[in-house]
Amino acid sequence: MSQDTIARLKKINWFADLPENVLVALAGKVIVRNLDEDEILFNKGDVGDSLFVILEGRVKVVTNDEDGNEIALNKVSAGEIIGEMSLLDHRPRSAGIVVLERASMLELKREDFMEILIGHPDLTLAIIRNLTSRLRQNTTYIEQITDMSRRVALGDYSVITESRIRQTQIEKGSEQDKVNQLMVEFVAMVRGIREREADLRNQVQKLTLQIDAGRRKRDFDEIAGTEFYADLKKRAQELRTQRKDKG
Repeated sequence: MSQDTIARLKKINWFADLPENVLVALAGKVIVRNLDEDEILFNKGDVGDSLFVILEGRVKVVTNDEDGNEIALNKVSAGEIIGEMSLLDHRPRSAGIVVLERASMLELKREDFMEILIGHPDLTLAIIRNLTSRLRQNTTYIEQITDMSRRVALGDYSVITESRIRQTQIEKGSEQDKVNQLMVEFVAMVRGIREREADLRNQVQKLTLQIDAGRRKRDFDEIAGTEFYADLKKRAQELRTQRKDKG
């Protein structure tokens, strides 16, 4: 067992307030994993039998749209835990993990996790506290996104002002990291919608001008084809000739 591992565990929110004996038990079960950039830790749908404590580096949480294109849901840095959901509910991974920069992490298998959990109630309380905190953050995110979606639906694009984007992006290292990242992605999506809307409006305006020009030409051609217009044109020509002769 490494004292360095225990020291690192103490820096993780989930484990920071745990008694020394719980930390010792955890340190004796974890496995060190080192991954290179672009390496896949696990894919969406994989069996979830481990949680991971990120010690160094960064990873991204990804899923795919209907066309198979990757969508980055979040970026996770050192000090955070990933993969705990599948560990607790025994369901497949809800998203994939891809390494953004060389990472070092601790892996804790489900059977070892459950063994420690049963023997140390303090760990259970720590997990409940952190999951409750995460749930509160998710509730905040849902409320903010609901409000922004309602405003965008009404044509109010003030949610994508530069000041708001900058404010969202600089709040790194706080408990709001995940919410902030999702907000940035939402704002980027709304900006794309607004740009496409403006482009479509310009295309409609050009098409309207073309239609109006065609309609005016058609109306003129219809008038020019009447006997009245032909007679009017003939009389105008005669008047020009008379004025020329008098001059």
